[in-house]
Amino acid sequence: MTSLIKFELGKILRNRTVFGGIVVGCLVLLGIFFVGYHYSQLSMSEASNKKKGFEKSLDVIIDEKYSGEFTDEKVKMILSDSMNNFQENEEQKVVNKPFYPFYWEMGDTFFSKDAENVYSEMIEQVNKGQRLTIEDVDLYSLDEVGFKKFDTPLTLGNYVPWTDLYRVLGYIYALLSIITILVSSIVFSDDNSKNINQILLVTKYGRNKMIFAKLIATSIITVSLFIIFQLVNIGVFSTMYDMSGWNSDIQTNLSLGLFDFPLQYNHIQIYFLILVMQLVGIGFVESVTLLISALMHSSMSVLAVSLGVYILPLLLVQMIKTGVGNKILYLFPINNLNVQNILGILYSKDAFFFHSFFINIGFIFIFQLLIRVGMQLYCFIEIKDYIKNPKPNGYRSYHMIVEIPVFFAKGKTPMRVELQIRTNGMDFWATLEHQLRYKKGIEEMPGYDEISEELLHSARAII
Repeated sequence: MTSLIKFELGKILRNRTVFGGIVVGCLVLLGIFFVGYHYSQLSMSEASNKKKGFEKSLDVIIDEKYSGEFTDEKVKMILSDSMNNFQENEEQKVVNKPFYPFYWEMGDTFFSKDAENVYSEMIEQVNKGQRLTIEDVDLYSLDEVGFKKFDTPLTLGNYVPWTDLYRVLGYIYALLSIITILVSSIVFSDDNSKNINQILLVTKYGRNKMIFAKLIATSIITVSLFIIFQLVNIGVFSTMYDMSGWNSDIQTNLSLGLFDFPLQYNHIQIYFLILVMQLVGIGFVESVTLLISALMHSSMSVLAVSLGVYILPLLLVQMIKTGVGNKILYLFPINNLNVQNILGILYSKDAFFFHSFFINIGFIFIFQLLIRVGMQLYCFIEIKDYIKNPKPNGYRSYHMIVEIPVFFAKGKTPMRVELQIRTNGMDFWATLEHQLRYKKGIEEMPGYDEISEELLHSARAII
């Protein structure tokens, strides 16, 4: 069995379309890193701050001064530092001031007025030779914003880089889904298009082992690509960003706005949760594509149909915005593209089926895993074997269309021929049955059903 799986692995990877798709996917992955990390708001602001001669980021300050328990006093201290920093630059007539996303999002969340209005007031006070202090500004409390309460206080940390990581995770998941569809699309349809499917099924390995080997080989390739891409991603992320905020709670990530998330999970826990959801989703996509591949003869048609099926729920959810139909659409893996959106839906009391986050996520896992198993089992049924699965009339045989070279005076010409493999007894029965059944109007003759039943019994008797 191991040698058969190796054979199928080599067969898939030697396919030019698959190999080319994987190579292109690696190039696209580099593009994702470039856009998602190098050109993110955080990276661009850091580059701009450094160019202006300021500290490029607040990583050190957040780690040494702000990290820890997330309280109203901590918020007040952070915003006070932010206001002093801004007004100090304003007093020095700095035109191009530094921009720190951490400070901006903190003010945007907790200033009771619009953050822009607060900055305008600070400019007015500086022009008057005064400063606006934190005591002069009304702030929302943690309770007023709606932060979830737990037995232990929430933990704040450098969450901004993790927002970029979650965004890039969505991009990579979309890329992996497309590659999975590409790989899976040729597994059965390639053999079907070359009319060699039945030849493969009569090898010494048998039908079930051949199909099982194809399914295992496909899963090995897709899971391996998933692991490799994710390892490269976390490697690039750790190289470019400060990861110290891994232990801060997801509720304190002001970019995501999941203030009332029901579990006190930190960023690394959410990261692994999303990876598991995406891996299960990739398995779902793979199985659906394999089934479509078993039903069709053209790998390009399989690719087009599978991409359409993958994207369809995302389009339908824009039209079906409420009701059970909307909830059903969120069961499909394309929703894993947006981490903030899917997490928000899973703990929402109205947006999904249940009021429990764990039950909702378990429901999605069970749905996708059952569909995966069901699709793979159906592949075994759909790849037909008229020896183990005879036709209704009892006929059992292998019919194969093969292409062989025929040599003529002007050269070699490929010709297709049909090979029929059956026993002597079955050949005798098939000839007799053909003569009887294909006579014109026999279906209307009296006793047709009895004759058909007798022929079926005869077929079974001579096997």
